[in-house]
Amino acid sequence: MASLDLLERMLLKIISETETVRLKRQRIHAHKQTDTEEEQRLRIGLLLRRLDKLPEEKRREVLDLLQWFNW
Repeated sequence: MASLDLLERMLLKIISETETVRLKRQRIHAHKQTDTEEEQRLRIGLLLRRLDKLPEEKRREVLDLLQWFNW
């Protein structure tokens, strides 16, 4: 699960370097469980929808990153 966190943060960094990324605010509850793997994969999938809008060099960087994480 830690690797999904890292992948999500790295993707967000790459995408935010080229375009504005707006994140929804979520209320954090004191007793809330950590995100499930499904929720993290869903958020990563949402980030990957922006892949076609990225410049070629950033797209290549994302694809290399996905290959590194065996995605």
